[in-house]
Amino acid sequence: MYFQAAGAKLTERRMQAGRRNVDIRVRQREKAILGYLNTNRKASVSELSEALSVSEVTIRRDLIRLDEEKKITRFHGGARLFEMKPGESANTEFLQKCASMAEEKRRIGLYACRFVHDGDIIFMNSGTTVIQFFQQLDKSDITVVTNNAAALTCRHKPGIELLMLGGIYNERTRSVGGEITTNSLNGFYSSCTILGVNALDTVEGMTTSVYQESTINNAMISHTRGKVVVLADSSKMGKISRYVSSPLSMIDVIITDSGCPQEFITNFKHQNIEVVVV
Repeated sequence: MYFQAAGAKLTERRMQAGRRNVDIRVRQREKAILGYLNTNRKASVSELSEALSVSEVTIRRDLIRLDEEKKITRFHGGARLFEMKPGESANTEFLQKCASMAEEKRRIGLYACRFVHDGDIIFMNSGTTVIQFFQQLDKSDITVVTNNAAALTCRHKPGIELLMLGGIYNERTRSVGGEITTNSLNGFYSSCTILGVNALDTVEGMTTSVYQESTINNAMISHTRGKVVVLADSSKMGKISRYVSSPLSMIDVIITDSGCPQEFITNFKHQNIEVVVV
């Protein structure tokens, strides 16, 4: 038994070291890509593949992450440095996210309300899908603890108390984050946690492009006494971002829409996650 436990710990350390090495290589590639684009303004996938001596598949994955972080703009077969269009702003970006797959997000948010009961304390993170949940939540004596600043301007049902966490405001995500936010969560335990997500993968789990968001999501999960419910429309499936919010082993329920490929649903279920398709 001792040797089995020791062997398991050694394996876990090796896996963690391996993941750190992968993260370092990813950051090095991203830096090299941005440097190349800074010099050449734009480049094709094949051009970047040859310049960095990696496969085109790897370059495409890197470009997806950098595009999500608004560092580059992808186009068919390549990418250029990100340039904000005239009149575009962080507010415009947020409104575009709200409009994207709006009906799917509404259905997902409505179903998530079933996991909340009268008298609960709920953790809710940032994002547009969780706002749909918040607006449709109709329970009594509920406290919603959140870093989602967009919730401040949303109408909500009577009987719901909004407890807004403090922190550094991020206009692009309409949320607050940082050490103040994370430390504040240590004073609560939630009955249930409702999480929106940027990217959800069957291997890498729940990831995000904003480091502060990953630490908040992790803190919410670790202080949850009930179920952790992830709201993820089908456009989020198979995507991988820079920072890990949670491995799949910490997620109890995933609510998605009918556009989610069956292979993801099957894989999540094999990992003992309840999957709801709405």
